[in-house]
Amino acid sequence: MPQMNPVVVVGTGIAGVRAAEALRSRKYPGEIWIIGPETPIYRPAVSKEALKNSSSDGFGLPMKRNPDEFTWLIGHEAVSSDLDRQELQVKDPQGKVATIRFAGLVIASGLRSRHLDVPGPTLGRHSLRTLTDALHLEPLLIPQTRIAIVGSGFIGCEVAAIASQRGCLVTVISPEGVPMGGAVGTEIGQRITKRHEQHGVKFLTERTVRGFLGEQSATGVLLDDGTEVPTDVVVEAVGSHPNLDWLTGNSLDISNGVLTDQHLRAVGTVAPVRACGDIARHPNALFGQTPRRIEHWTTAGDLGTHAGRGLAKQLNGDHESESPFAAVPAFWSDQYDIQIQSFGIPSIATAVNVVESGQDGGCIAEYTDSSGLVGVVGLNRTSELAHYRKLLAGRI
Repeated sequence: MPQMNPVVVVGTGIAGVRAAEALRSRKYPGEIWIIGPETPIYRPAVSKEALKNSSSDGFGLPMKRNPDEFTWLIGHEAVSSDLDRQELQVKDPQGKVATIRFAGLVIASGLRSRHLDVPGPTLGRHSLRTLTDALHLEPLLIPQTRIAIVGSGFIGCEVAAIASQRGCLVTVISPEGVPMGGAVGTEIGQRITKRHEQHGVKFLTERTVRGFLGEQSATGVLLDDGTEVPTDVVVEAVGSHPNLDWLTGNSLDISNGVLTDQHLRAVGTVAPVRACGDIARHPNALFGQTPRRIEHWTTAGDLGTHAGRGLAKQLNGDHESESPFAAVPAFWSDQYDIQIQSFGIPSIATAVNVVESGQDGGCIAEYTDSSGLVGVVGLNRTSELAHYRKLLAGRI
């Protein structure tokens, strides 16, 4: 009997790993190869624990199955593909390219940090996506160091909190009027901003970067209004790009991640291909048929598990109908003594109502649209949010 081609998982983040584990748990008998630039890590630690000490230990991704059940191609990179022929071209750490034929494919190649395309030096500018990024940045967070953070989303605000607690002089440059406002709305964003300001963080809102100052390394940031912000270290927390160059030339819609159907099957190919994680633009049955990319750690894991289960069913010839993806998105962030936790998709709401607010600064905000409750955010209200998660899970 000829040897079966492997299922190939491109990506070693939580989505790819959970997909591989689900394939095996659903009794897929063939080889499963996992390709990626780094060993699996617990990514939330990158903007949290990894910036608090110089150790690189303890950040591995906990696995649900024995790693020996899979073939790991760490340091390898998918460089091109022909999905109709079920082929990938993969470059090894020495630069040699080989062709791999696959029985099934999981696209979980994740994101890479975006960098500003403006004039000025590139040295002294840091991003925060990988553990290596964190290990480069952590030693620079020393007292009285001037840190300029461009971007006021989760990563920017988490770095600001840690840097200020370590004694750095922190300035956050934000195109938003309210830091984190795009994710949690104006009122909750203002509450979080106030706590940052109480710890000495300075915000320059509704400002964009025109360029970086300095000869060899960045010594300042030039803003659109002409303001110059002196700095020793720049952190660019300005979003990310999907790692999808290796999929060009196929018939997929990769204009904003990989477009999938409700079962996470890649739209545009008849090959057994699923997409999951941060790069999947997918419908969620709890929130209608609009495809969205959700860049949350827990959602990436849920997507990976769903993609792996569906692909195993397809490859094993199980003709039982698949269930659409339906999981409640969730995120959390710890900044100073504030634990921010959310369920649902607050960003799609048309109205926000703070329904509970205490003297401790904690609160609960409900996010609604014409369909009802679409999200909730709590500040130091973790135990009270379980009720809302059940409500959101019942939207289907």
